[in-house]
Amino acid sequence: MLRILTIFLLLCVPLLQSCQQETESRLLIVSTIKPVQALVYAVAGDANQALELQQLLPDGTSPHHYALKPSDMRTLENARVIFRIDSGLETFLDKPLTGLGSHTHIVTLADTPGLQHLPNRLPHYHAANRADTHQHDETPPTNSSKDLHLWLNPQNAIAMTHEIARVLAQADPAHREDYANNAAQLVQRIQTTDTQIRQQLEPLRGRPYLSFHDAWQHFDTHYDLNFAGAVTLDVARSPGARHVSHIRQIIADKQAVCLFEEPQFSPALIKTLVENSSIHLGQVDPLGVGLPLDDKTYTVLLQNAANSFADCLR
Repeated sequence: MLRILTIFLLLCVPLLQSCQQETESRLLIVSTIKPVQALVYAVAGDANQALELQQLLPDGTSPHHYALKPSDMRTLENARVIFRIDSGLETFLDKPLTGLGSHTHIVTLADTPGLQHLPNRLPHYHAANRADTHQHDETPPTNSSKDLHLWLNPQNAIAMTHEIARVLAQADPAHREDYANNAAQLVQRIQTTDTQIRQQLEPLRGRPYLSFHDAWQHFDTHYDLNFAGAVTLDVARSPGARHVSHIRQIIADKQAVCLFEEPQFSPALIKTLVENSSIHLGQVDPLGVGLPLDDKTYTVLLQNAANSFADCLR
């Protein structure tokens, strides 16, 4: 029996060592959120065998109030490249990233050349549309003056795709051509989806909608949709009574036809808001929760959002 066990161990050890060496030889590429991971995955393509791709935030969690676990910190420490949107979105990463070694390349996609940036339209929007002149009872977030839901504009996703291809080629020159070809194919898919969505939403441009929080400016500005307001100005806090009253007034005054929930946040407040109103409830997801990861994940995320808007605005 001992002899059999010895032979078994002699056979297994080389295999385990080979697997360990293969894992160690792959470059660890970390993306913070699903939309970024979707773009990175599509650009990596068949070169995934040379890369280990990991998404830092699990599906169903929001970057606005995520807390790193010890295992997350180990992942960051071992990463060759970390793709994030910006400090203003993934604020929880500010301190951890400062402690990483020089071997880690931190890529802030909000700095990508050619992006279409938009300023935060809240609280300016609500200040301009308030029915009263009293001081607002909800302090807006101040960590960024820009709207950082950048991926919801397909033109921004195209710019980020080119940046991701450039960075991956720099980290793994042997597959430079693969990354360039995969990026070109992804851009073509995004452009095709963008054209389809524009045609789909064109008849619904004038219909006012509200969202749980103002995550959709890059999407509704690109497709010229009619944003009427957001339930909360700060996703880390519940809105005050005055703001709830203000949203109800918007629903009545602007005859908003749709209010969007988001799967990352509790729907209880939404149900309170829509009592005794005829507004439609929809659910729209800016993060692609539950979508399987493949080379079409980003365009599916975008098309799913368009379908949700179309269904609710009708």
